[in-house]
Amino acid sequence: MTPREFLYSLELHGIKLGLDNITRLLRVADNPQQRRPTVHVAGTNGKGSVLAQLDAMLRAGGYTTGRFTQPHLVDLNERFLINGAPVDDAALDRHLTVFHDAAKTMDPLPTFFEMCTAVAFQCFAERRVDAALIEVGMGGRFDATNVITPLACAITNIDFEHTQYLGDTLGKIAFEKAGIIKPGVPVVIAETQAEPLKVILERARELGAPAYCLGRDFDYEIDGAPFALRFTYRSETLALDSVPLGLTGAYQGANAAASVALAERLGSHFPGLDGEAIVQGLREARWPCRLERVLDDPPVIIDVAHNPAGARKLAAELGDCVVVLALSFDKDGAGVIEALAPIARELILTQFQGRRAKPLDELAGAAAGRPHTRAENLDAAIALGLSLASASLPLLITGGLYTAGEARQILVKEYAAKTLKF
Repeated sequence: MTPREFLYSLELHGIKLGLDNITRLLRVADNPQQRRPTVHVAGTNGKGSVLAQLDAMLRAGGYTTGRFTQPHLVDLNERFLINGAPVDDAALDRHLTVFHDAAKTMDPLPTFFEMCTAVAFQCFAERRVDAALIEVGMGGRFDATNVITPLACAITNIDFEHTQYLGDTLGKIAFEKAGIIKPGVPVVIAETQAEPLKVILERARELGAPAYCLGRDFDYEIDGAPFALRFTYRSETLALDSVPLGLTGAYQGANAAASVALAERLGSHFPGLDGEAIVQGLREARWPCRLERVLDDPPVIIDVAHNPAGARKLAAELGDCVVVLALSFDKDGAGVIEALAPIARELILTQFQGRRAKPLDELAGAAAGRPHTRAENLDAAIALGLSLASASLPLLITGGLYTAGEARQILVKEYAAKTLKF
């Protein structure tokens, strides 16, 4: 079994929270996570968008970046970005080989995500990136990425997700995500709900971590249409006016604000990360399948919303649509369908390929009597959706990264959609 085959075999072992395995793996490579400056971001939604914008800012300032994100859309390499581009196959296989012999003898075996995390740190250490930007996988306190002392960290927002692991209240979920906060390390907080915010601030106070809160220490305004947004930002030390955003959707305003607040915290470490670099990064940032229009005639939009909170934000951006929905097995089908109902002129339910898909019968059962059409796979769902869509009735494909990735492949191959760009 090759190192890459071994990695994919670990997907069968599911989720395991805890730091023992990742700590053992990283020792094999002499703790690469300690060798480069890091930034750590947790939260229910928006983590990837925050880091995509911060990545673009740092590169605009002349710095080399590494970014670890998940899941991937099409290729595994997308999880490991150097200067915004996925690592090549040779580099990925080389880094996997570093950990392969130790991993296959561990008991219990590491998870797929633990191996990917180790590979990311090794990749960024070898490339000697100026900043390694690390996205939490799930929660924070016992997430495999939580083996670093970053220059700064951020918590984007708190909503219900993975309740069987993180807890069944916003306060409990916030406690787990606040586990990334380290003594004395600045934390940017974009969450504004009272219950989770209180928990996060209490943890920051306990650790002497300076906290910078949206609505208190920095704020923003967003104007314009979803695909032509302008962003205004204010803090005690920085003012930005009417900056065009590279990312789309008004919900990206809070993510942009968090990324700018992080950039402010990092300024003493990266002098080139000045106002000009911040503005350039906001303009140039790209993050595929986040309210992304991939075809124009008829309009086809892909978004990775996979929970009720994300679906509500998505619905707020759009008018009536033909909606194609496929979810992972552990997602709240009823909640997502309810959130999308106000814009779903036609609702097409389907499933993506692979063992993580929510079965079509189960997803249809979650529709709770709402009118819908079933399609056996995404290919059929997209064909049906395109036949119903028009210039004034876009096709929206959503449900998560697995849905978005497979849909992009279909649209590029069969309908000449725009190719994937980071």
